[in-house]
Amino acid sequence: MVLVLPNSLRKVNNAYGYHDFYEQSASYYDYDYVPQIKKVKLKNKKTAPKKAKRNLIACFFALALLGLYGYYVCPYNYQNYLKPLFVNRFLNRNLDLNVSDYINPTTKYLYNSYFLGDYQLSPYAAKSKQISKIKIISEMTGTKQKLLKLFEGYSKLEPSVFVWEYSTGYGFEINADKIYPAASIIKIPLVYELIRKIDYSSKTNNRITLQDKRQYTEQFKTLGSGDLQYTKTNVFYSLDYLANITIANSDNSATNMLLYEIGGVDGFNRAMRSLGLKTISMNEWLPDLDGENKISAREISEVLYNLDNPNYINPKYKSIIKEYLGNTRNIHLLKEKLPQSAMVLHKTGNIANMIGDSGVIYTDNGKKYIVTILVKRPKNDFGAKVLIQDASEIIYNDIKAL
Repeated sequence: MVLVLPNSLRKVNNAYGYHDFYEQSASYYDYDYVPQIKKVKLKNKKTAPKKAKRNLIACFFALALLGLYGYYVCPYNYQNYLKPLFVNRFLNRNLDLNVSDYINPTTKYLYNSYFLGDYQLSPYAAKSKQISKIKIISEMTGTKQKLLKLFEGYSKLEPSVFVWEYSTGYGFEINADKIYPAASIIKIPLVYELIRKIDYSSKTNNRITLQDKRQYTEQFKTLGSGDLQYTKTNVFYSLDYLANITIANSDNSATNMLLYEIGGVDGFNRAMRSLGLKTISMNEWLPDLDGENKISAREISEVLYNLDNPNYINPKYKSIIKEYLGNTRNIHLLKEKLPQSAMVLHKTGNIANMIGDSGVIYTDNGKKYIVTILVKRPKNDFGAKVLIQDASEIIYNDIKAL
């Protein structure tokens, strides 16, 4: 007779040193070692209340978690995402909504602290914003259509335009929120920030003035535009002189001296974020030939607009900044096809993949408007220059006729 043993019995036998196999004769084993299995009948009357008690506790915790989710998570998502993106947009189709704030929320952050050998990403303080935004009251549809028609002849170019007229609030925009390489136009907010720092220092013990001098050393000498690179080092220049040639001559070496004065790239970016400017940023000292420093047509226009904002720039410095902008030597973009009587306070930018101009223009009949035109282009495409000249002429004539 052959007996097939279960695995449980096989384990018992192994524990006592028996051979590890399944089949043996019945007489070989001592059945006293075989464990006996007793059947126990469960009493339903006692177990049913325990199950019910467990179910009630599970339901309680589930409802509590659901309540917390509804109270904290749902209102947050509703207020911060659903309502601004869909509900408000549906109720008011003219609502000014920047979807990029939700798609790319890190634009509100900045590497502005340094800890244990690494830069930390920290939010800027929104409460410190002092810059005023431009609101277009009515769109200049006719002018916009003329420019779009003009752009059709330049299929390889990517223009960005922002226009706003002071007396009427009329204006228009084309790709105005797209981020473009800044080139030398980044020097406008840089000089503005220098002036703001000088003004702020007047309220502290470490007062700075435009007449203070800084030493020009080898570390600031750089290639690109400007004559300072060809002069000898270890010479002292006033901040006023450096700011003027930064705008007028687009001097890169002078720009780097001013950038150092306001705290370098990090100091500049921290200042822009504290003012609520999300697209204007610096990643490189000058010259930035690859276009790593960034701007948008709208925000550069808003920087110019805030020259009249006393909470942004002290009015006593207004005429000084206007003088800097009025001294710009490159007059072959916005100003090229305008009448000699037109006054243009502006700053140009020109690198291989972008050319642009941004400024405040006064017509000969008393109109005043802000215009920024940026153009991405294939390497040094000359057509971008002609496009800016023609677009500026169209805008000037239409605003003059308002």
